[in-house]
Amino acid sequence: MRAVVHWDGDSFFASIEQAADRRLRGRPVAIGGARRGVVISASPEARRFGVRPGIATRRARRMCGPLIVLPGHFELYERFSSQIIDLCEETTPLVEPVAVGAAYLDLTGTRRVLAGEPEAAVARLCRTVRDWLRVSLSAGLATNKTVARIAARLRKPGAQLVVPPGGEAGFLAPLGVGWLPGVGGELRSTLEVAGIATVGDLARAPVDDLALIAGRGALALQRRAQGVDEEPVRPKPADDPCRKETTEFAEDVWETPRVLETLKVMLERLMARVRAGGIEVRRLTLALRYTDREESERSVNLAEPTALETEFFLRLPELLRSAWSRRVRLRAVTLRVGRVYRPSPQLGLFSEDRPAGGLPLQAAIDRVRRMFGESAVMRGYGLPSRKGCPAS
Repeated sequence: MRAVVHWDGDSFFASIEQAADRRLRGRPVAIGGARRGVVISASPEARRFGVRPGIATRRARRMCGPLIVLPGHFELYERFSSQIIDLCEETTPLVEPVAVGAAYLDLTGTRRVLAGEPEAAVARLCRTVRDWLRVSLSAGLATNKTVARIAARLRKPGAQLVVPPGGEAGFLAPLGVGWLPGVGGELRSTLEVAGIATVGDLARAPVDDLALIAGRGALALQRRAQGVDEEPVRPKPADDPCRKETTEFAEDVWETPRVLETLKVMLERLMARVRAGGIEVRRLTLALRYTDREESERSVNLAEPTALETEFFLRLPELLRSAWSRRVRLRAVTLRVGRVYRPSPQLGLFSEDRPAGGLPLQAAIDRVRRMFGESAVMRGYGLPSRKGCPAS
């Protein structure tokens, strides 16, 4: 029987700030997104005042007079997360980072674990992280990734919840359908309108009717609702194809404007997959292959993670100049994204602090393109690029 663990950091960013600066310990701390004007992490002390991720930082200051609002130090969070992953790999080689501050482990058959119990191994890991890094983790232990993930998040903070084999469906059944991975706001609303409010309702729904709502993914979605998930835990390769976009030119190119147009179109496709995967990224890497088969690459990091290609657009010209280190024609270009985060909270649709456009607008464009094709909505630079640039 599989033993899958999902660990998830509690108030992860705020806790790291407190761990790194003892002057912040015991004080209400919030991490505010500089671009979004929204709280993305709040310490337990801040939460006692009602401060939660997703509220405007201006409102958070009104709710909690002594609140300390800090900008995100994402490189620091990445270092802490990497150290926790290193601790996990001392127990099992099967560690799959999901995002900064969350990962899966497969403890099935692990020799060190078999000497005791998986629950004890998880408790030791959480205790070590708390004592060494002063960061609290919540963990779920189950027979598969879906159930372990939900178990880790159900009773935060500092919880360790075990779902025994055979109890997966019963554990999931009373939960709201929005707890199930892959059921976002739009799908959740549609399911609820159809009378499917809980995971148990989804597990029992006729699959043909469910297909009218969820399309081709209906069966897989229902299987997860029934507590069945065969997806293995595996370390993600550095060159994950889901986070990469490549264009092979039909003929060798040297015109910088043409290459930039191609890169923008590629970036749109790539970031659409990022949004579909429910993640944000902070790093963009450009790799060039020359006509003589030599290669070069450069990367750029944003101050904050994003799911929008527009955040990277202004960086593309400088990234291309930096990577194109040889004045040799290009045969192919590749874009990769990395430094993965879970989606940051967004301000409400009618919030006075909400910036225009942004993720809701891009999500609407994604839906139109899925329904009517990629050319249904095009940016200005995409019009000429379609004539001269090959599809990847």
